[in-house]
Amino acid sequence: MAKAEHLNPTGSYKDRIAAATMAAALTAGRRGWIGTSSGNGGAAMAAHGQRAGLPGFICVPSDAPVEKLASIRPYGVEMVAMSTMGPVVMAELGRIAEQENLQLTITTHVHNPEGMHGAQGIGTELAAIGGITHVYVPVGGGGLLVATAAGLRSGGSDAIVVACQPAGCAPVARHLAGELPEPIVSRCDTDVSGLQLPEPPDGPAAAEAVRASGGWGTTMSDEMVWQAQDLLATSEGIFVEPAAAVSLAAVAEDVRTGRLGPDDRPCVVLSGNGLKDLRRFTKPASPAEITTIADLAGRVSDYLAIAQRKGTL
Repeated sequence: MAKAEHLNPTGSYKDRIAAATMAAALTAGRRGWIGTSSGNGGAAMAAHGQRAGLPGFICVPSDAPVEKLASIRPYGVEMVAMSTMGPVVMAELGRIAEQENLQLTITTHVHNPEGMHGAQGIGTELAAIGGITHVYVPVGGGGLLVATAAGLRSGGSDAIVVACQPAGCAPVARHLAGELPEPIVSRCDTDVSGLQLPEPPDGPAAAEAVRASGGWGTTMSDEMVWQAQDLLATSEGIFVEPAAAVSLAAVAEDVRTGRLGPDDRPCVVLSGNGLKDLRRFTKPASPAEITTIADLAGRVSDYLAIAQRKGTL
């Protein structure tokens, strides 16, 4: 089972947070909004901010996927790139927000509790379905997991919550495994965009939510994430970004290690659309092979013969 958050208006679960954030901003009489984002939150805040009539200022990583940055530009907000992002930048934005009467839109419970309340709907909707034994949640800053777990509990679900992180940046999962005294690592060595937070703001709260559910953290290689992304696309016709595919990769790993059995009914949270990060499919760029009208029928026949041998026809 999958929670299709990649189908929200701007392509990720961040729409839920943005809607709640802008409602809070209007209630508080803010002049506008300011925040950080690796892409998904920025697009959501920009869209919902324009709808609310509030101008926005967003800081993005200089190495963010171009697709994520392009998805912010149509809304006409001010966007600046920064070479480093982390607690120091977030603290400075908080100071500026207070000074200028702006809504701070960072998508963490630590910085934006009113907005993060909007993501609890993921958990309450899953609780209403019933029968789910495990919920696999991608973890970057940790806010999505904290909100989902809260929603599950408020909806009466006792599903186990699993924190899913790429091995190259897994502070929460490693902390849960007893490898780290706190959910902080010195650096990240993963190419999975959006989950590259060595010091997740909601890391301690995420770890506590996992423990309270009887859950654990699961890590996997980047290659396993790419495989899960491909599997969803080729078997289900579902295209999600790598950060979302982490949840399916974690399920596969837990089946392999015996943590999940045949009687379990897991659900993966698919947090973002595949169009958010196309780097795997655009480099190295290889144009389609050129053919002619005369050769076209033969090319189709060859393709069908190969598909039949593979069992996909």
